[in-house]
Parts: sequence; structure tokens; C-alpha cells
Amino acid sequence: MYPNGHILTFFSGIIVSLVMISGQNIAANDIHATPSAMPERMSITGSSITDQQGNTIGVTIPLKRAGRLLLLEGTVDNITGNFILDTGASGLVLNKTYFRGSMTFDDEEGGGVTGATSSVARMVVKKLEISDMVFTRVSADVIPLGHLENRRGVKILGLFGMNLLKNIELVIDVNRNELQIFSLDKQGTRTGSASSQVKYDIIQKIDEFHHVIFVKGAIGGKILDFCLDTGAESNVLSIDSHHKVLETVTITRRSGLSGAGEGRGEVLYGTINDFSMGSRQMVPMETIVCSLAAMSQKYGYPIDGMLGFDFFMKGKICINLVKKEMGICLNKEEHK
Repeated sequence: MYPNGHILTFFSGIIVSLVMISGQNIAANDIHATPSAMPERMSITGSSITDQQGNTIGVTIPLKRAGRLLLLEGTVDNITGNFILDTGASGLVLNKTYFRGSMTFDDEEGGGVTGATSSVARMVVKKLEISDMVFTRVSADVIPLGHLENRRGVKILGLFGMNLLKNIELVIDVNRNELQIFSLDKQGTRTGSASSQVKYDIIQKIDEFHHVIFVKGAIGGKILDFCLDTGAESNVLSIDSHHKVLETVTITRRSGLSGAGEGRGEVLYGTINDFSMGSRQMVPMETIVCSLAAMSQKYGYPIDGMLGFDFFMKGKICINLVKKEMGICLNKEEHK
């Protein structure tokens, strides 16, 4: 949180993607584009979900993958590309490569696992459409994302965060490459005459803090706070965790860490062998172990880890933002 009360759109998982997976510096942006003025219209590709009476109750959006990043296809004015689905980001972020006009700048700095990055630029998208969902005058942070494009070989227009999605249910099915968004009533039930009742293997309460989702899980018998982050290419665990937590992690290798800011450090790669959520223990997951102090400071919320791609591969994840709960339909191989 900023001293003046404004909240920085915090793109935690993308910072992890940039500086942690490779364990080395990322090449500078070498993609050139003609700067644009304030975007008039942004749209995300999707199709309406209707009930038996033909009422629209939600939208289905195809997911694409670039490595372990989840992408939504979209268009901003006449530019077509991809947005990274990032539940670890509080809002909309645009790639400075394509959007430079009509920006305003703040003195505050962004931040990642290695500390401060740079001052924050912002602009406004006049109209955003997701199938039948329409938003007007949407504020967006503007940062350079060319290094991700270079590394993944896809056009990335920005990050799609959580502040636009209120009073809805997200269904993230990575195995079927599909994102669904359902409208909810005031009680948190899907609208429409044919709202389905899904039976979950795990139901867990979530917290929402500045449009970022947090959930509790347990490792080594210790309850930990995790950011739920589709933008993270790997799970992340704090190196400052209790020794009983770290003792359950099998370290496979280590590497130096050079981030987008001035900070440097070390990152460990390993496997979490004792992760449980609710009363259900889950099979081992890969993780990165590093300091999350800088991220906790930027969030204004102490986090013990981030649940990223490896976690979302466990099954279908349903996030109900009215009931403040998450349901998981586990893959068959995940049952223990």
C-alpha cells in the first residue's frame, strides 16, 4: 500500500516468472512497436454460457499456454495478442512495448522478490469487453513485458488481474485449457434456472486483500498463508518458513537470483512432500524456495508462499468471490 492510500497493481507471479525460473538475467526488450494513444476498446475472446431458457449465465474463455503461463487471447484496438491470466495481480497491466501514449507516472516503485523495480506508469482503457460483460474507463498499470515475449515467443499485451472480477465465480481448468466466469446472486449461487451444484473434493475459505486472493494450506503441520497465483510458473515457498516446514522440502538444486530491481539473492529448487489443504493431503509438488519479504511488504500482507502452475494442475479450481471460498475437484491421480 502506498503512503497516500493508493494500491499498486502487484504482479507477483510475473516477477517470479521473469527472475526465478531461469535463475539468470533476462535479455532486454528487443521488440519495437509504434506507441499508441489511450486505448479505445479492449476485448477478451470468449463465448457466452446460457441456461435452458437461453439466459446468459456466464462466459467460457479458452486458455492457451506459453510454457507454464496461462494466456487469454484478446485485442486492444487493432492489436491482437495475449493476456496472462494472473490472479496474483490486483488489476489490469499493459505491456509498455505497445502502449506508451497518455501515460501518467507515480513516484512509487513496483516490487518483486528481489525488491524495488521502477516507477509506475498508468493509463486508462476506455472500454473493456469480455463477451457480454462490459467495463468502462478501466485503469491499467503500464510496464515493459518484452522480456517475457522474447522468452516465450508469443505476443503479450499485458496481464489480466482480479480487480475487474467482482461478485463472480471463476472456474479454472488447466487440464482442459478453459476458464469459465459465472454470474452470482447475493448469496453466491450461480444465476439462471439451471445453476449446477458441483461436488468438490476440497472446500477451503479464501481471503481477498486488495483484489488479490489468499488461501491457507499446511506443510509440516504448520498453517501457512499462500497467494493464489495463476501468473506464477512454479509454486513458491518462503525461505523464512518454520524449520518444520522446510524440513519437508527435498532440495534438488540451487541457483543465483538476479531480479528486475537492484536486489540479488539465492533461489532453491525442490519438492514439497507434505502439503495439505483442509483435511486432504495432496501428492508432492515442485516449488521454489526464496525470500518473500519484499513481496509481503508490497502486498501489505505477510505471505508464506505462492500457489502457482503446479497447484492449478491438480484439478479444476473454482473460486467463489461472494462466498469467499475455493472448491477443488481433484484429478484422479491426486486422490490419496
